[in-house]
Amino acid sequence: MRKASWWLVLASLVMTMMVVTTPKTVQAAENSKQVLLVYDSQNVADHGQAKIAAVQRILTGLHVRVTTMAAEDYRAGELADYSGVVTLINWPQTKLDNAAFVRDRNRFNGPQLHIGMNLTATEAQRLHAHRTNLYQQQFSLQAAHQGVQQLLPFKTSLTTLTDLPTDARTIGWLTPQSLNDRRYPYGTIVDRNGYLPFLSTGGYAFMLATQTIATLFGTSGHYQPLLTIAKVTPYSNLELLDQLSAWLYAQGIPFAVSTTTVGDNGSFKAYQRFAKVLRRVENRGGVIFLKTPVVGGVTASSGPGLNKLMNSYLIQFAQNQVYPVGISSSAYWNQDRVYRTNSLAKANQVLLLPNPATTTYAHQDNQATIFKQAFYGISATSFESVKQGANLSRSGLDFAIPTALTMTMPNRQASLEDVTRRIHRMNYQWYDPTQQMPQTLIKAGTATIGYHQGTYFLNGAATQVTNEAPKTQTLAPVKPAQSWMNRFFKTQGVVLLVFFSLTLGIFGLFIVIGRRVYLNMFKPK
Repeated sequence: MRKASWWLVLASLVMTMMVVTTPKTVQAAENSKQVLLVYDSQNVADHGQAKIAAVQRILTGLHVRVTTMAAEDYRAGELADYSGVVTLINWPQTKLDNAAFVRDRNRFNGPQLHIGMNLTATEAQRLHAHRTNLYQQQFSLQAAHQGVQQLLPFKTSLTTLTDLPTDARTIGWLTPQSLNDRRYPYGTIVDRNGYLPFLSTGGYAFMLATQTIATLFGTSGHYQPLLTIAKVTPYSNLELLDQLSAWLYAQGIPFAVSTTTVGDNGSFKAYQRFAKVLRRVENRGGVIFLKTPVVGGVTASSGPGLNKLMNSYLIQFAQNQVYPVGISSSAYWNQDRVYRTNSLAKANQVLLLPNPATTTYAHQDNQATIFKQAFYGISATSFESVKQGANLSRSGLDFAIPTALTMTMPNRQASLEDVTRRIHRMNYQWYDPTQQMPQTLIKAGTATIGYHQGTYFLNGAATQVTNEAPKTQTLAPVKPAQSWMNRFFKTQGVVLLVFFSLTLGIFGLFIVIGRRVYLNMFKPK
């Protein structure tokens, strides 16, 4: 292990990429699953776009390539290009009015999933079950084999399945509060067909929905949640971040930090304090995700500017021994060709967070790519009402995809105390990057940053993070080469300066003399 230094980072800008011990960039396999996600409406008034983004992120976490399309844009025969299809109903009051899609879906033999209301008779027949409509009910969701349960929000209407075949696989049960002796399946899989009566973007319902989707598409896994402190910036209360990381380290809790940064002013004392706290985070078992910048007035031609900005972020971090293990961004960045190519593609590991209220695209193409590992970022608050008789055991919750439970960076001492209480109460067995995180790699120009089993790599060489600021090498400014043209213009400039100075002096003298002559004309003789 040796200390990273400025000369190593500067050399990386002119040398070819070294990958002796760093992991190779993971490119999406050409034969990876291709799934078409078709939705009836975004239904922004009821936050339907959040459900679309949730399905996109779940499939990306499952290493499934997903193409998203509104039902009205579907053209006959397109489904033949995909290995699976998901139908998402966001606005059940209107029918999914595309006969070509319904006809192709009925003939489709690959895995297909229906989410939401308006399950057709053909879909129910393929599930070998009967449809039952329930109205004005509140349900408790639970998995019998785990004893975990969560009370769900009130449902005005719901379509459930009854008379399931013996070979049906059920993931979770819905128990009406008014009928404790009756229960209905939540996630249902029969052969290559699946059904979810509704989709929640958080909580235990999200967990079971993810398990259903993962099981249907044959890529189910078992993951512990990654505790993530989100919305960290160089302007956050760094003293509180330092205290929080020290408390997590003392409790033996591994964690991650999602932080933005700046591309300039790295020599300022404020930035040095920021980098110092992040180095302490790294030395206390935490890992860093670089958060993408806030989007302003972007266009399809903004790619080179974004690429340059991300490179400056990463290089300046590396110069200060801050080595991100991945890039974090809002989910919609993976649906945009400019953002995806010039930002997310730099890393083989990402953290996909919920979308903001307003999304600004540069070139939306809805052609998401996949990564070596993609964490689904979700607020830890949505799991705080999950119950298991007593407190959840140290085994934590069993997620089917890599999942990051996020907590907002505290901004005052009272917020810090609240965060630590909530973490202590959750009492999970958290995801440990030093043991469970696969080899990571980020490219910044010709520089590479890697991480594996607690060791950071810079351009293929293992490097050690120090708490204090790394010693840097100050380079002398480059003196421009002298030529006859340089000397000519320099001499010409001096001559012109002297000429105009003399001219100005003469004009000033004439003004003084002229003023005196003018005044003497009116003096009495």
